[in-house]
Amino acid sequence: MLVPENLLQQDWINSLGWTLLHSLWQHALIAICCALLLTLNKQGSANSRYLTSALGVFLSALTSAITFYQYQQASSEIVIRPSQTSTLIPQFYEPNVLSMLDVISAHIGSITFVWLLGVAVCGLRMLLAYKYCQQLKKHFITATPEKWQDIFAMLATKVGITSNIELRISLIANTPCVIGYLKPVVLLPMKLLLRMDQQQIEVILLHELAHIRRQDYLLGIIQTMIKTLFFFNPFLHWISSQIDKERENACDDIAIDISQNPHLFANTLKELAEMNTKQEIAMNIIGDKLLLNRIIRIFDTRKKITTVRNSLAASLLILFASLAMAIGVNAAPDNANKTISLDVADTPVHEVMKEVNKKCSTNEILPTKNNGNVTLLLKEISCKEAIKLLKDFAAENPVQE
Repeated sequence: MLVPENLLQQDWINSLGWTLLHSLWQHALIAICCALLLTLNKQGSANSRYLTSALGVFLSALTSAITFYQYQQASSEIVIRPSQTSTLIPQFYEPNVLSMLDVISAHIGSITFVWLLGVAVCGLRMLLAYKYCQQLKKHFITATPEKWQDIFAMLATKVGITSNIELRISLIANTPCVIGYLKPVVLLPMKLLLRMDQQQIEVILLHELAHIRRQDYLLGIIQTMIKTLFFFNPFLHWISSQIDKERENACDDIAIDISQNPHLFANTLKELAEMNTKQEIAMNIIGDKLLLNRIIRIFDTRKKITTVRNSLAASLLILFASLAMAIGVNAAPDNANKTISLDVADTPVHEVMKEVNKKCSTNEILPTKNNGNVTLLLKEISCKEAIKLLKDFAAENPVQE
């Protein structure tokens, strides 16, 4: 793959590439812990399960950030430039048989470049969805009847919202949704006013107001940004899907607790199930595609745990344990594949070897201390290759008495 050379010579390219590769097993480990916690907490409240999944996503991002920092710290540059120059420039060593790590290291720039392209595509898609939502709340809006303004204000008070929230009637929106964080707007499609009765619309508005009370819009934006950065990672996307599911369940619970009419809410969900939505950045009642599971859950007569203290404590314990494992087990680069840069002019090869040993935490020695001077300018070479390069040069330039 043709990749800009000056781009791939940066330390952060190597650090980022290895961070992305490590994220696969690191996030898999956190996903397993999340799955275990969610299984053990099947009868827990939707909010506690939501917090467990949300914590998993944020810890996954934190793990990768720490791994990137470790690689950045591990990157080293050796600069030795006396006033004299030398024409002795040894050839770069290319082993005949490459290990898997060698192959990956050789293509780490291309891997990072492909990731950058993927992030650009996913980021553009996210921005277009965001722009669509912003246009949706400003255009094709009709005046909200005073009756529904009063009802909406009353429902907001019941949910526990004291700030002013605006209700707008949209002529083109497919489903009810919340758009915005600082000045949230609830969009209610005009077709719902024509097709549903007042009680159904009220429970829909309760669900949307629950999103605002829980500040789901802001958290959803952060979640989407993390998913964009790790678009290739199925384990993080699975954890994120659990957030989406439990977020809708939690809002369902709030709407049902206030309305005290689960049959009405389930029937409303059923009628909304056939409606499609393009408001991907918005918080809407359709949200989770597994709508049947939500309806079944509403009528689950088994006792649900409403407190989150115990389950959250267990979640924190296990997820932080998985975080420590994800960071500690093979996350940092090993000495052999640690990357350094060499900028050396007319310097004894044994002095260069000393500096390489310091940077690579190795203890390699040359046959003798007088094997000539070297001039080197190498970017992003592994410790193993640098050591081999210096040893080969020493072997080809034996000491001259």
